[in-house]
Amino acid sequence: MKKLALAGALLAATTTLTACGSGSSAYCSDLKSATKQFDSLESNDLGKIDEAFKTFHKLADEAPSDIESDWKVLDDGITSVEKALDDAGLKMSDLAKVQSGNLPEGVDMTKLQGLASEFQKLGDEKFTKASDAIEKHAKDECDVDLKTS
Repeated sequence: MKKLALAGALLAATTTLTACGSGSSAYCSDLKSATKQFDSLESNDLGKIDEAFKTFHKLADEAPSDIESDWKVLDDGITSVEKALDDAGLKMSDLAKVQSGNLPEGVDMTKLQGLASEFQKLGDEKFTKASDAIEKHAKDECDVDLKTS
């Protein structure tokens, strides 16, 4: 698996979640706080992907009803990646090692090759449309600008 493809897919998945503003609800507050975790992904720090994915799940659970379906798209995509990692015999904590070219023992190479396509799905049209809707909602409802860092 190419390191750049993995890093690129992660970047595509998190690019719109990289800045903060001010908000009052728990969701808005958590969204604002989460931007630091997403910044680590933009800088290709795969050692923190597990924490960032947990935050994605939390935000999806907290999302207001008007943006809930868009968060479901993101959450489902991330869940697919997590499952593909598990199927390949990898843990989230292994991704930093993989990025530096070190594969842990017991990794299923056939399933590992398919993992790149799961990450690429995080940048597809459906995922991008949902990310754009979340970004607009964040700005309009939470005063959190996800386009700037």
